[in-house]
Amino acid sequence: MNSTLRESIDLLLPHLMPTLVNPDAALGLKALASNLAPILRGGFECRLSTNSSPVDFQQCVVPDESEWTVLEEHISAVVTSTNSISVDPRASQLQDFLAQWQLSLQSISEIWLEYDIDDSSVFLPLPAIFFGLPQEVSPAIETYAIATQSLDLLLGSLGWHEWQDNLEQCFRACPDGVFISHIGVMLSRNSPALRVNVKRLQPDLLIPYLQEIGWQEETEELEALMIQLFGLVDRLTVCLDVGQIVYPQIGLECIFLQQPPDETRWAIFLDYLVERGLCLPDKPEALLSWPGQTNPLNAKVSWPSDLIAASLLQPRDRFTIFDRRLSHIKVVWRSPDSLEAKAYLWFEHQWLSGKS
Repeated sequence: MNSTLRESIDLLLPHLMPTLVNPDAALGLKALASNLAPILRGGFECRLSTNSSPVDFQQCVVPDESEWTVLEEHISAVVTSTNSISVDPRASQLQDFLAQWQLSLQSISEIWLEYDIDDSSVFLPLPAIFFGLPQEVSPAIETYAIATQSLDLLLGSLGWHEWQDNLEQCFRACPDGVFISHIGVMLSRNSPALRVNVKRLQPDLLIPYLQEIGWQEETEELEALMIQLFGLVDRLTVCLDVGQIVYPQIGLECIFLQQPPDETRWAIFLDYLVERGLCLPDKPEALLSWPGQTNPLNAKVSWPSDLIAASLLQPRDRFTIFDRRLSHIKVVWRSPDSLEAKAYLWFEHQWLSGKS
């Protein structure tokens, strides 16, 4: 079934204009997909201020026994393979984590495998691994034990102990109603830090929170940016890089609860990014055209053969489709004069009922 993911990428690429995914990036995506487990849920990360940058790929895995099995069997086959696929020895850490996810970490809502690829990527790279903690938990410190158990599996207890105090403070400093939603382990980048996503921080709480966790940069411009963004979108998630220090870079994930064209503020927000020089003028149209559904009747290429076979086993009123959505836009703050915007485009294969 490994071909299913590559064939699925072929289905989705016609909806990704070249301004988002140029031909070289498309080839890199297809080469990568040929070596990944056939989990048909994930997304694309597209940088908005340039046309020449690579497109990163993500897979989302939920706590479903069939997905566990598919991913575990795929990783085991790759790790033990003697063919030409290049495998990082740290892939075994992901295997250990997946095994414990089924046994004792069932409260983890999802994991994301994020692959940094370039135009010539043909081998299986090591992903960054994001795990989702229980959501809407307050006080946030109640989920810290789950985070530590997961990090011990992924990095070893010595692999992150120098970061432990700073990470724990990120949990303890969360005001009422604020929580840590995801933690990212950047295995693919050899990063000396964890990515920590903080949800439900209001603009007036951002700077006190950052100061309490030890962030030491200038605050006035960052606070002004968050206030601006908060007035344009429904929600913001604050993304921190936490290691021996809390690093200067801050990500602000800008989220709408509805999709375009029903949510017209998407276009307003993208125009704002263009005006600030964070998005090229030809990219908003490409982003706004992404949401929709791909099905066997409107697909530009042949439907994956494995999905055709699987559809024969479904009830007569269930149909195979790919749902496409805009997930969010991330504005990355490095300094008042160094900002970047990235778009995250979601897709998922679904069995759609004719009654729904």
